[in-house]
Amino acid sequence: MILNFRYLYLGLLLLAFVVGPNQADAFAPNKGMFLVANEQLPDPRFRDRVILLIQHDAEGSAGLVVNRTSRLPLAKILPEGSKLAEQGTTLSYGGPVSSQSLLALVKVHNNPPEPAEEIIDSLYVTGAGVLDEWPDFVDEVVGYRVFVGYTGWAPGQLEVEMLRGDWHVLPADEQSILAGDGVLLWERLRKMIPAKN
Repeated sequence: MILNFRYLYLGLLLLAFVVGPNQADAFAPNKGMFLVANEQLPDPRFRDRVILLIQHDAEGSAGLVVNRTSRLPLAKILPEGSKLAEQGTTLSYGGPVSSQSLLALVKVHNNPPEPAEEIIDSLYVTGAGVLDEWPDFVDEVVGYRVFVGYTGWAPGQLEVEMLRGDWHVLPADEQSILAGDGVLLWERLRKMIPAKN
């Protein structure tokens, strides 16, 4: 019986989401979409942030903050001889969850590393170690970023935050993802959010 109430609650929550105050947002959260923080977002860790959703399903949601880079070179944290470290790339902050894990977003010509999951056309998420040990790295990689940690939501949690007006959803594009433009990306995307009726 408790399980039925949980589904009823989730159903009502989703119905409220569909007809609620954020109906001006033309897009629903889904893998491969941007979450753009509202200007009044109460959590200071996510103010001015743009998050790329890499998972959104019955198990919850996960994403990577794409507009917060660091000055820490990957060479400082990866072993000597690492292909990723040799490129002179800096580490990006993906979010507060699992701050010891390194994830990579990689744009490839044809064949992705394995295991990897496609997020948008030819852009994949994988472990940084998988990417670093991939024999086709030089031939296949068009661009990549490495993130420490990620952002996560329990089932239904993101929908509640959206009902509160914390996030707006917009389509993601690979140029914005790979550029790491900081607050400039957030400001540019904020201008693309449809006005409320």
